[in-house]
Amino acid sequence: MNQKYIIKFEQGTLEQSYKLAETDVIGGVNGIFEFLDETFIKQVLVNFANMRMNFIAAYQRYE
Repeated sequence: MNQKYIIKFEQGTLEQSYKLAETDVIGGVNGIFEFLDETFIKQVLVNFANMRMNFIAAYQRYE
C-alpha cells in the first residue's frame, strides 16, 4: 500500500484512518502496536464522540 501502514478504527457508521510510512515505524508491524498507546486510543474515542455530535447536528439541520 505505497509503503504505508493504514490504521483504521470503526465505530458504528463512523471511521477514522491513519497512515504511517513504513520508514517511520520502528519494528515493523509490532512497532505499530507500541504507537497505539492508551493515550492515543482515548483520543480516538474522543474524536468519535465529536464526529457523532457533528453528524447528528448536520442531520438535524437537514430535517
